[in-house]
Amino acid sequence: MKNKEFKGWENSTEKLLDDCWKFRKLCGKPFDRGFIGELLVLKQLLDTYKANLCSKLDNKIIYAGSANKRWDLELTLNGRTIQIDAKATTVYDKDNKPKWVRQHAKNFCDVKIKENSRQLVSLSAGYTHNLFYIFVNVEAWLKNHTPQFFTLSDKKAKSVFGKKYFRRYNGQKRKSRSTDFWVEYEDIKNFEDRRLRKLLK
Repeated sequence: MKNKEFKGWENSTEKLLDDCWKFRKLCGKPFDRGFIGELLVLKQLLDTYKANLCSKLDNKIIYAGSANKRWDLELTLNGRTIQIDAKATTVYDKDNKPKWVRQHAKNFCDVKIKENSRQLVSLSAGYTHNLFYIFVNVEAWLKNHTPQFFTLSDKKAKSVFGKKYFRRYNGQKRKSRSTDFWVEYEDIKNFEDRRLRKLLK
């Protein structure tokens, strides 16, 4: 990546985030937390890997956002590529801890729904080695300009969330045959990583 290209990413991302923060303060209501979460992850990657990105022309960042069903950001450094799916929240539970809503269990485990709506849940055996999930507490950033990140590999996410969904819903009936579930602070508190340096180790 050329220095000029990097500077374009850096300046645009910072300006967008600054405008989002100001707009949120003016209107007083949450808006597009998913997009803000993606921008916060993008900014953190730019801050963390600036020297690496500018060291070779074929190092790059791709922002796919909602156009891609599986991941939002792709980072290539020195021949290695990783993909990132950002999950954002501004919701807190009764203990004032972040809570992520509308996660799809089928991303993390195998779910079969029988004709009587009873769910049969099994843990996924496979995983995508270059895919990471980053759960972003956007509300923390809105309050004090300091985002909170929790970083899980696809393997770890399938282990943690697959087991959670299995314990709660295996053999159970759900209204409208839903496979949605909530990720809570207790599920991911051990994966806090503000600098995201684990991604390329």
